[in-house]
Amino acid sequence: MKKILPLCLLTFLIFTLTTNGQSITGQVVDEQQQPVAYTTIQIGTTYGVISNIEGVFTIKIPEQASANTVSISCIGFETLEIPVSEFKGGTYVLKEKINELDNVFITNKQLSPTEILEEVIKNAPKNYSPQPLKETFFLRESSNNKLIDSHFELVKSSLETRSTLKELNKELENLSKNAKGKSSIDFTEYYGDLYQLNNETKLSVQKAIELKNKEKDISGDEVNNKLIEIIKKHLQPGATYSVRSGILPIDDSLQIDKPRTAKDEFETASLRSGVTSLTTSLSKFYKDEDLDFLTEFKRYNYTLEGYSSLNDETIYIIDFQPKKNSAKYSGKIYVNTLDFAVVKLEYNMIDGKTEHNINLKLLLGIKAVEDRIKISATYTKNEEGNYAVNFVKKQKGIYFYINRSLKFTKNKEDKDEEKRMLKVDLMAEIDDVITSELFIINKEVITTPEFNNFAENKYYKKEFIAKYDPAIWKGYNILAPVQSIKNYD
Repeated sequence: MKKILPLCLLTFLIFTLTTNGQSITGQVVDEQQQPVAYTTIQIGTTYGVISNIEGVFTIKIPEQASANTVSISCIGFETLEIPVSEFKGGTYVLKEKINELDNVFITNKQLSPTEILEEVIKNAPKNYSPQPLKETFFLRESSNNKLIDSHFELVKSSLETRSTLKELNKELENLSKNAKGKSSIDFTEYYGDLYQLNNETKLSVQKAIELKNKEKDISGDEVNNKLIEIIKKHLQPGATYSVRSGILPIDDSLQIDKPRTAKDEFETASLRSGVTSLTTSLSKFYKDEDLDFLTEFKRYNYTLEGYSSLNDETIYIIDFQPKKNSAKYSGKIYVNTLDFAVVKLEYNMIDGKTEHNINLKLLLGIKAVEDRIKISATYTKNEEGNYAVNFVKKQKGIYFYINRSLKFTKNKEDKDEEKRMLKVDLMAEIDDVITSELFIINKEVITTPEFNNFAENKYYKKEFIAKYDPAIWKGYNILAPVQSIKNYD
């Protein structure tokens, strides 16, 4: 029997309760003292959390616990059970579990990997039958930006004297010099509810927090803001300006004396689209034509790598690797041998392949490439036997290049006024790695009238902080913060 790599799966539906119980913090490790990521820490059948990528968790013990035992479980390991009265936090060690097939199973016909996948697709409509749902979720996103290269230069102006223009160019040069080659990271966390009915979704955002050092931020938006603030100092006080980038309008009435205020309202539709792509879309993975490894068998090499177990049920582990150039992914598929449901799906985009690729360098001076996609999704089964996404981790890389002009034209106060303008050439090359971790805290079946009666707000508010504050999520059973968040300052 092959040795199976440790694999954490979420095993039950879990939700947050508002109680006055004690909060326990701990870490789950293996026998080599290595963190075990995304482990289930659970009390009873419905209450619990998962550990983060560092194996760390925080769970609030309810005053009226539904069970007397805390279970810590992860596929590939023996489940650890601890009396609630002895659950005090600290380090918990999981022992690796060696899986052996029982005699009944091994006497059955051995299916090939492609035969298993054919059964997956055949049974998927039953295993993942859609229901109107209200899902309470916690989403953490990190954005790691690197400004590879940049250059800003004043090329034309009818506003300033030669000495002042020289000073302006010096400021632009310093901005480029100080930002080039630098990196910055920020974290955004959301807590809310996603309502689903057929192919329609609605979103309610209860809390949104962004952890960001704006002074060191070198994202495209922030560099652009700093560039505009430098230029504004050299424009006429009291006047307004139209701002264009090439042929594209940016602002029709930029007010010089008006300070730029931080935006705190954001469009709900944009966030809803992101959350939906991580939940409902992955729940319908069998309908996604882009995931060709589930249907285009000639493009891949498949290997039945071994077996594991989940809730005392045997799991196939199928590895797939590209065989033809048309293949886009490599990864593993974990399939329940009883109902052929996928209980975990993980796949990486092959080097050189892209999700989106826009190259308008010659026409608009813009290039954008989305690649380096890595996705891991786990699924849990409810009492009716239906599966749904319970945890998703997605990583993607975004490369962005812009080489354009930024033109400020003073709005005339009367028709006879001389046209006055300032034009700056800008070039920036940015690489951004975005990681999303979506934790489904609770699933609740709703009715069609309940879905229809919920009205989504067009905007939601976001709070910005520059330093980690443990009080913000106190009382919530969420994904514990990683060390880079705790140390953020």
